[in-house]
Amino acid sequence: MRRTLLALCVLAGLLGGCNSDSRQLLEQAEARWREGNYGDAIRLNTLLYNRERSGRYARQALLNIGNIYYLNLRKITDAIESYKKLVETFPQSDEALKARGQLAAIYANELGDLTQAIVEYDHLLEAEGLENREEILVRRANAYFSLGDIDRALRELRQVEDAGARDELADQVKIKIGNIYQMKRQYEDAAAYFEAVVGSRCSDCRRRALIHLSETHEALYRFDSAIRTIQKLDSTPENRRLVAREVARLAEKQRRADVKPAPDWDHSPHR
Repeated sequence: MRRTLLALCVLAGLLGGCNSDSRQLLEQAEARWREGNYGDAIRLNTLLYNRERSGRYARQALLNIGNIYYLNLRKITDAIESYKKLVETFPQSDEALKARGQLAAIYANELGDLTQAIVEYDHLLEAEGLENREEILVRRANAYFSLGDIDRALRELRQVEDAGARDELADQVKIKIGNIYQMKRQYEDAAAYFEAVVGSRCSDCRRRALIHLSETHEALYRFDSAIRTIQKLDSTPENRRLVAREVARLAEKQRRADVKPAPDWDHSPHR
């Protein structure tokens, strides 16, 4: 019994020492990263991964390597390789979820491969306890929108809306739904969604909603409403220039719409 206890104590001490060494190595690697010494940071993280393999710090080492390649060195192929190794080796880990999020961003924003980005979003949404589920749903909806599948995008956005999205995300969802209704020429539905955002605390959301609402009124030939709407933009130099242009354009369009051609009563040939 005493020998067994002694062996367990020795093993615990060894493991504790290994964990301490690995933690120190991780701290050194991340310090090099913060200093901008990316080559050393990758080298130390790689050493840590090779030492740990299936240990507690291996996941973070792979994630760090991928992030350095992606965010700092812009070596996209190397970043993808590291992220994929992470999700394949530790598929149920929190680090794997972060890696899938980065993979989706790379496919969507760097490579323009929206189909593959959707695959990564699908994997993310299968995870239990995903904290930013609504945000991922919006990103997937945007990918479908960019691919031209506006009906699927609308279903995804309505799902987020029904889930009770709040604050700026909710405003962004409403604007996107309004945009889709504009494309479908369901202008009254579009106007309702834009109107729900014009009082937003998010200045960019408010600006976009007012511009799109003015466009919607214009599509319905409600030029006075379109002008009043665009005039509600915050008073910034950029907005003032936009308002001046749009008011002049809308007023001219309204004038032309109000002018009716005089009837041609003389159908006889000219003599």
